[in-house]
Amino acid sequence: MEKTWIVVADSSHARIFQLRDGQLPAEEIEDLANPLGRADNRQLASDGHGQYFGPEGRGHTAPRVEEPVQHEVRQFAREIGHRLDTAAAQNRYQHLALVAAPRFLGLLRDSLDKQTRKLVTAEVPKNVSAFARQDLDACLQALARPQQGG
Repeated sequence: MEKTWIVVADSSHARIFQLRDGQLPAEEIEDLANPLGRADNRQLASDGHGQYFGPEGRGHTAPRVEEPVQHEVRQFAREIGHRLDTAAAQNRYQHLALVAAPRFLGLLRDSLDKQTRKLVTAEVPKNVSAFARQDLDACLQALARPQQGG
């Protein structure tokens, strides 16, 4: 029995669905939240930029390499990627579709290991994670169609 996992995600919420032999309805197998993905950088930054003193004794500030919210979003993508990599290694699915907000889709893709990337059969750069289940089913149906014929 062929199983397809479909990840529907944005920076603060991810849902993982499973299709068996491309047949609907899809079963929701996981719902992950990342409330910090919608936070404000000021809420997450505990202090200012780091300070250091140059050879002349003048103070300088060291800019952040990555904003706090972006760091949390990247961590969330890595968490999802790790879950998908582990499930792929356990042969829990044979195909993977990624439906995510465009910027998050790139982070998600980059978080997958090489073997898991080979299982990706579709990528949709669209944010549908907040859709009601009925509207989401229409999107999932469009992804299921190609696999019903193959």
